[in-house]
Amino acid sequence: MRAQADTLEDALGAAYRNNPSLEGARDLASAADEGQVQARAAYGPTLSLSAQHEYTSARIRGYILPSEQDGFATSASLSLSQPLLTSGRLAAGVDFAAANKMAVRARLDVVSQQVIADVVAAYVSLRRDMELYGVAVEIYDLLLQQRNVTASRYRLRDSTAPDLDQTLNRLELAAGRVISSRANVEVSAARYRNLVGHYPEDLMPLPALPALPVLETLYVEAETHSPALALSKFTEAASRARVAEARADMLPQVRAYASAARVPVTPYQNTYREEAVSAGVNLTMALYSGGQMSSRLREAKDRNQADQQYVEQARRDMRERLASDWTSLKAAGESLPRYEAAVEAAERAVDGVKRQETSGIRTLRDVLDVTNDLLSARTAAVQARAEAYVLTVSVLRDAGLLQIGMFSRERPYDPNSRKHAIAGLAGLPLRPILEPVDRLIKNDRVAAAPVQLEYSTDFDWAVETGSPLQPVSSAADRDPAAP
Repeated sequence: MRAQADTLEDALGAAYRNNPSLEGARDLASAADEGQVQARAAYGPTLSLSAQHEYTSARIRGYILPSEQDGFATSASLSLSQPLLTSGRLAAGVDFAAANKMAVRARLDVVSQQVIADVVAAYVSLRRDMELYGVAVEIYDLLLQQRNVTASRYRLRDSTAPDLDQTLNRLELAAGRVISSRANVEVSAARYRNLVGHYPEDLMPLPALPALPVLETLYVEAETHSPALALSKFTEAASRARVAEARADMLPQVRAYASAARVPVTPYQNTYREEAVSAGVNLTMALYSGGQMSSRLREAKDRNQADQQYVEQARRDMRERLASDWTSLKAAGESLPRYEAAVEAAERAVDGVKRQETSGIRTLRDVLDVTNDLLSARTAAVQARAEAYVLTVSVLRDAGLLQIGMFSRERPYDPNSRKHAIAGLAGLPLRPILEPVDRLIKNDRVAAAPVQLEYSTDFDWAVETGSPLQPVSSAADRDPAAP
């Protein structure tokens, strides 16, 4: 039996568990965790074994009688290597892996919140298009009734051919809108299936959303919770670690090593063997690289300064999205009561004008015009209602506050749930000793980029005091002659 997602909670729960984009982002977050384990493991020893058993056949020429030798020989070697001092290179690698892990987790938060927002938008859009389809069908039915009345009156010589043609014109236009709105429903349903994984049987009413704080408070919240801003900050931290790595490559690298080997004296037999054990300390340091290392250091610095600029750009983008969606939400919220009032007025107008047209006070054109006004008013009201809901969710996403718990009892995904206990042993036994020393030498200093901070909070737009828009609140406002 096909699963159903009749409520927004069901739709979000299904997408949160099974959406491929979200699942892929979770897998990438787990992969980034392993990158940090590998960076820590570099402090530990490396033990490797090499063994081979081979057959060799050789012919020696140059003598009167050539000689041949052949046989099997076995060789084996065991080697151990342990870093002792890397001048901060391994510490920088750990810092880079940690920053990359957090950046990938921030990207996971971006994807998670975007999927939630997309599912809400798909759910609301499908409900909206279904409602608009109902509006189009209702208007078509009204015009069909009017066509039938006009046709009957035409047969009775109480109406003219142009009146009938005008009614048919509006009816055919309404039929086209029904077809178009039906297609919009199917398009929205396809989007819903893409995100959730199946078509819905029906869509229940939308749940209430939490009240939003003022825009200035949302700015403050976004500075802390916006995953897009966090992503840019962790990216900057990762590039700073690359600067430390580039510096460390110019400094001494010290490691201890030991090896044991067993090799045959000749490659043709195993009777005579050489067995050797060696151990020592190795120091390497680049003295001259033709300018490659200094160039890599300058490159790393420039990339980090670029990332410092991108942090501010991400902050500006966040504030722009918040301001834009907040303003649009405010406009949708203020316009919705006007559209609803327009619907009520249009419904009264249709009823009244139809009676007046029957009495000969109004013309058929008036009936058709007010019917079209009713269509426009209902369409605008439905769209404004859906837009206000989606924009509320968008504002929550922009501020980094959108969570699955707002709509569903689904447990939020924990990136640490895939960690393995054995990962804590990486780099042992010497990492607790070597890493603190390595960090004392590590140098990730980069000059601060000349970032121009954006700090304004209000758009000081001079407008006339008062609003020309006066709400209609009573029958007296609608009818100046009313007592």
